[in-house]
Amino acid sequence: MMKKLLTFAMVIASLTTMAQSTETINIDWSFNSVPGAAGNTNSSRTIEVGDTVIWNWYANGTHNVNSLDSANEDFQSSLMSTGTFSHVFQSVGVNPYQCDPHPGVMFGTITVVAEGTLSVPDQNTPISFSIYPNPSVNLLNISLSKFSQNVTLEVFNVLGKRVLSKEISSLKPSIDISKWSSGVYLVRLTSDSVTQTKRFVKQ
Repeated sequence: MMKKLLTFAMVIASLTTMAQSTETINIDWSFNSVPGAAGNTNSSRTIEVGDTVIWNWYANGTHNVNSLDSANEDFQSSLMSTGTFSHVFQSVGVNPYQCDPHPGVMFGTITVVAEGTLSVPDQNTPISFSIYPNPSVNLLNISLSKFSQNVTLEVFNVLGKRVLSKEISSLKPSIDISKWSSGVYLVRLTSDSVTQTKRFVKQ
């Protein structure tokens, strides 16, 4: 009986530890830290309750991190030219923020979901994707959340004409758009009968 109780207590303790695990997300913070940017300069992230976001000043300029009025939580750093700022997000919600001196080229959104939402693997979750840089002049870079054998990429101009259709065979494909006309395009990704569309600007 004692063995069973001990085993049960260990299982409960293990599950409690797993449930309370948190993550730390790093964002490189300087000019062109915007949603969809490459690597850690991607300023929009989805995290779980209890996770910490750390903004790292990594280039020239004096910047701050300031939540907008519509944000679910309030957070604000001082103006700094170097250093870091961190915030632990405590509740589910959407948190847009910006650098006050450079709101057009330094902004993002931290979306907070319930604890455990992101850590539970789901093979049926559709592939998500991001586009960077956006706008762009020469290259359309796609970043997929996971790899799949059956992913189709299509691009349409504002008149609805399809200008590109191809199978995706890597996590981060790049497309030469240097000869495309300037304007707004719709980028459509289809995987496992699920379609997602994002807007892209060719300069």
